[in-house]
Order: sequence, then C-alpha cells, then structure tokens
Amino acid sequence: MIMQRANLFLVAQSLQLVAYTAILSAGGAVGRQAESANLTAHVIAIFGVALAVIWLYVGHRQIRYTDGLRRRLVAKVPDFAETQAAVHIRGPKAAVFIAYTIPALAGVLWVLLLAVS
Repeated sequence: MIMQRANLFLVAQSLQLVAYTAILSAGGAVGRQAESANLTAHVIAIFGVALAVIWLYVGHRQIRYTDGLRRRLVAKVPDFAETQAAVHIRGPKAAVFIAYTIPALAGVLWVLLLAVS
C-alpha cells in the first residue's frame, strides 16, 4: 500500500515540478508578465512543500499501521512469526526510505527552489 501511495505522490510532485519549470521558462518577459510568472512559480512551490509534508505524514501513518499490524500477527499467528524470522533481512526496511527519505528530499527541493527564485 505504501508503494502505491508513494507512486501517486511522486507523480503529483513531478507534475508540479513540470508546471514550475514551464512557468519560469515561459516567464522570460519583462514587466508584469515576469512578475506574474514569478508569483505563480512561488505559489506552485509552496503547494509543493505542502504536498511533501502531507506525503511525509501519510507515509509515517502507514508505517505505524503496518508495524502495529505486523506485531499483532506475530503475536497471534505462530506460522507468521516463524516466516518473519526466517526471511528477516537486517538493516532498515525499504518502506522506511520510501515513507521518509523521498518526501523529505522533495520538500528540500521545493524549499531550495523557493529560496533561489
């Protein structure tokens, strides 16, 4: 479930980034058009930051839910506990990187774009 949600958020972030770059590249004029393009790009970047924060929150809740469900299954279903022990790989789970690292990087990208534009 976390992978599908991450895909949707990543597509939304990508579309926002395309819109941001298109507006800035088309806003090469002087005067009010350039000012309007810059303001529009700032609004898109602010929405990008907001979407990254929402993505981080949704991923965090999904990780908590999945971990709680896994703990209950280990406690209630002995076969599941044995399977988990047999296939467990040391180190951080990929879902943790997907839930936290990618949204955080997207947020940093938008903050940097806000800072330089």
